[in-house]
This record gives sequence, C-alpha cells and structure tokens, in this order.
Amino acid sequence: MNMFVSTAAVAVAMNSAADEPLAIDHKGILAYVEQIVDLLRTRYICDGWKMDEDGAARTLDYFRRHVHGPAFKDQDEDTAAHTIKAAS
Repeated sequence: MNMFVSTAAVAVAMNSAADEPLAIDHKGILAYVEQIVDLLRTRYICDGWKMDEDGAARTLDYFRRHVHGPAFKDQDEDTAAHTIKAAS
C-alpha cells in the first residue's frame, strides 16, 4: 500500500493506549521517509515528473535531526527551516 502520513498520525498509530505516554519512534519514521524519497527518486512517476531535490533534502534533514540532533528549540524552529517559502 502506498500512502503518505503525518508524523503525528504515525506516532498515534504506534502508541494507541490512552493512559500511556506518547512514544514517537523517530528512527522508524526516518527509515520510512528515506524509503519514500528513495522510491520517488528511482521509480517512473509520469512523463515530465522530476523530484524536488531541495524539498527532499529539507525533508530528510528534518527527520534526521529528530534522530541525530541537535534537538529543536521549539515548534517554530521545528518547522521554519524545513518548509517551502511562499512567494511574496
């Protein structure tokens, strides 16, 4: 099955007991994201489609930082450097 899911959805699915603290498997999530990026890089999608390598690099950096550090200071820093900047 091919699907994209958010980090939060993966975390909830991994720990569904309401009275247990939420444990996020960052290493597992990173492995899954690396697999997705590799598949998108190495498979035929459609004519004219090409990988956004800058976006892929930012995505991998984001998830690798959760595993290898340094830790994010807060949620704003958590996402600011890893999102696509809107044209002004």
